[in-house]
Amino acid sequence: MTQRRSAASKLLFLVIVLTLISCCFLGNTFARYTSGETGKATVAVAEWNVTNETDMTDLNFSDMLSPSMAVYAGTNRTNKTERLLVATIRNTGDVDALVTLTTGATPTITTSASFGAGITAAAQVPTEAEVKEVFGIKLYTNTTDNAGGAEAYTTPKKVLAETGVLYVYAEVTWTSDVGDLTGVNADKRDTWIGENVTSVSYTLSYTAEQNSVRPPQGQGN
Repeated sequence: MTQRRSAASKLLFLVIVLTLISCCFLGNTFARYTSGETGKATVAVAEWNVTNETDMTDLNFSDMLSPSMAVYAGTNRTNKTERLLVATIRNTGDVDALVTLTTGATPTITTSASFGAGITAAAQVPTEAEVKEVFGIKLYTNTTDNAGGAEAYTTPKKVLAETGVLYVYAEVTWTSDVGDLTGVNADKRDTWIGENVTSVSYTLSYTAEQNSVRPPQGQGN
C-alpha cells in the first residue's frame, strides 16, 4: 500500500510539472503584446494627351500653283504657294512631348496624260522623275498661329506639357530649272506640266514622344 501511494504521488507530481511547463510555453506563444495595421499607398499616373486639332485628312491650298514667268537668266526660277496650316499639335498632358514632322520624299502626281521618255527625247514628253523633281515641300513651325513668323522646320520640336501648342505650316515650291533641264528645256517641261498635270500632293505625318518625367529627374528617389 505504501508503495502504491508513493507511485501515485510521483505520478501526480509529474502531471503538475508537465502542466506548468505547458502553461509556460502557451504564455510565451499567445500572451505577448502585438500591434499591426493595414494601409494603402496611391500614386496618380501622369497623363499623356497630345492631339492634333487640324484635320489632316484632305488639306488643300487656297490657290493654285504655276511656274515663275521670269525669263531664264542662269539661275533657278521658282514660285511657291502660301503657307498652309496643316497641323495644330496641342499638349494638355502632364509630360512634355517631342514632335517629329515628316513628309513624303516625292509627291504624287495626277495627270491627264502618260509620262514619256524625257523632254530631250523626240516626243519631248517628260518622264515621271522629271516632273516630280520640279516640286518640293517645306514645313514651318510656330508656337502662335502666325504663318509669316514661322521658322523652317529642321529638327524635332518640344511641346510643353499642359499649355504647349505647335502650329505647323506647309509650303510647296515649283522650281523650273532643276535637274538636267534648264532654260528652254525647262520651259518645255513647265508647259507640259501646265497642260497635263492636274494636282500634286504630299503625305504628311507627325510623331509625338515623351520628353520629360514626373517627378522631375533627381526627385524620384
